[in-house]
Amino acid sequence: MASTSFDYVIVGGGLAGLVLAARLSEDAGTDVLVIEAGEDQTSDPRVQIPGMWPTLIRTESAWEFKTVPQQGLEGREIGFPQGRMLGGSSALNGLAFSATSKASIDAWESLGNPGWGWSSFYEAMKKSYTLASEGGEAGGPVQLTVPEADTEWPRVWMETLAALGFSTTGDPFRGELTGGAVVADSVHPLTKQRSYAGNAYLEPARSRPNLTIWTKTEAEKILFDKSDAVVATGVQAMADGETKIARARREVVISAGTIHSPRLLELSGVGDAKLLKSLGIDVVIDNPHVGENLQNHPLCTLSFEVRDEPGFDTIDKLARQDGNAIAAATEAYANQKGPLSRSGANLVAQLPTPGLETEDDRSKLTALLPSRASDSRSEPKSFAQCHESFVRSLLASPTEATGIYIAIPGFAGSTGDGWMAPTPPGPENYFTMTLLLAHPLSRGSVHVARSSTNSSALVIDPKYLAHPLDVEIMARHLQFAEKIAASEPLASHLKLDGKRNPSAPPAGRLADLHVAKDYLRRTAVGSHHFTGTCSMMPRDLGGVVDARLRVHGCQNLRVCDASIIPLTPRTNPQATVYGVAEHAAQMIRAGL
Repeated sequence: MASTSFDYVIVGGGLAGLVLAARLSEDAGTDVLVIEAGEDQTSDPRVQIPGMWPTLIRTESAWEFKTVPQQGLEGREIGFPQGRMLGGSSALNGLAFSATSKASIDAWESLGNPGWGWSSFYEAMKKSYTLASEGGEAGGPVQLTVPEADTEWPRVWMETLAALGFSTTGDPFRGELTGGAVVADSVHPLTKQRSYAGNAYLEPARSRPNLTIWTKTEAEKILFDKSDAVVATGVQAMADGETKIARARREVVISAGTIHSPRLLELSGVGDAKLLKSLGIDVVIDNPHVGENLQNHPLCTLSFEVRDEPGFDTIDKLARQDGNAIAAATEAYANQKGPLSRSGANLVAQLPTPGLETEDDRSKLTALLPSRASDSRSEPKSFAQCHESFVRSLLASPTEATGIYIAIPGFAGSTGDGWMAPTPPGPENYFTMTLLLAHPLSRGSVHVARSSTNSSALVIDPKYLAHPLDVEIMARHLQFAEKIAASEPLASHLKLDGKRNPSAPPAGRLADLHVAKDYLRRTAVGSHHFTGTCSMMPRDLGGVVDARLRVHGCQNLRVCDASIIPLTPRTNPQATVYGVAEHAAQMIRAGL
């Protein structure tokens, strides 16, 4: 059994883990180890080329998970990936880089997390990125690009939203965006390669003698000294059948992600004592909140057939593997242009709840707030009240978004079990609106099912659409998506009575709220935006870590990744997690 020691042992070489490793190792006198279960794929073209990220799904590059049957989705089990390589999900996500709202970050602080308000968080997030359009001003390691418009779709999308009375000039980074926007991709403006934690943070730091990376090594448990107070002393890991011990002279930091971080805590004896004892795991710290408060954005899509006209190309031929389309895209990418050079999901709208023009409309929805469908074993009522109060404040505001719309020139959709659906056969081209519920009230859990490091031994239950208010709000946004499609100038470029995605009701039927709700229950899936399972807040409110990300009841152990986020961000969490990691690195280096 090999044993070595470091100042900091970081479990997980994903987005947050590599940010921490790069920042902490800037101090030449500090030895840092990163333990990563996956491989180093920084030179893999599927990682480097922005448009190739879907080819990494359902491969060895990603953990493959499945939820338990979801009652709110007619009993469907929803599959999803999480990154399993250096860079984690930042190496295979959809690339969009957009800040969450100021309101959501300030709500974190109001839960009892001093120092986490918008002003300090924004400064931390800014350290992570450089936006090319900001004049090349020196910024953070991750390089961002707003794609050049090479079709008429961006213009039409923005003009349609403007015609509906929404702003189209907001700044996606300032935390107060309402209306339409073109969001940046985490793509280097010169090379048009993905810019992510692996090449932006790790590569410049890789040659440092005080930074060690163990790949293809899976952490089995955290080691503790329990002779006096509980103190984390290191990590036991497995590589090629050999047990390895990494001792931590200062701290262990768990950065394994929203699914694996609570799993590792539970396997190490930190969690609900009743659950752990039932599985034969020795209890080190009894905290029933570990693995609870799982949050995610439910997602659905609506696709419309488009008219065949110049300037309105879509990605459908490329998705169908048309030889000419592949050749054209490959040639374009050689010149750093075309569909392979970007995410293809840059056109967005962040919109307030539709259909709440009158006080009567608002009161009908807010009346649903006391009716909580969540039945998590450790449900702390005080946190539920905080959560509901936050969502209530959003419903009352005409400038706070509750729905995120992503416009994609091409077919996009999911199968009933959550995986990417293929483009329908035939010559038709499509325009898709992907809709996400920004602030779901439904919350679930993830827990180990047996004392095994096998990732399949997990019970993952997000409880999608379990809260009745989620269904009401999302259904109204779905109705509004059809209204956007029927509004000019977008409507002129769609065949509103033409083909739609296979499960969509005929044109106009979504005007019936019951039909919209039924469509959600039949077709909605989860995005890949999981948060909350090691939430940052006081323990009596439901917290696993405190405002310094230190695990309650333990010394020298922190968690730093999306799992600490107590209220899920409005948008996809990539930019938010970079901000969390930068803020954490600053605290750790300051000795806080």
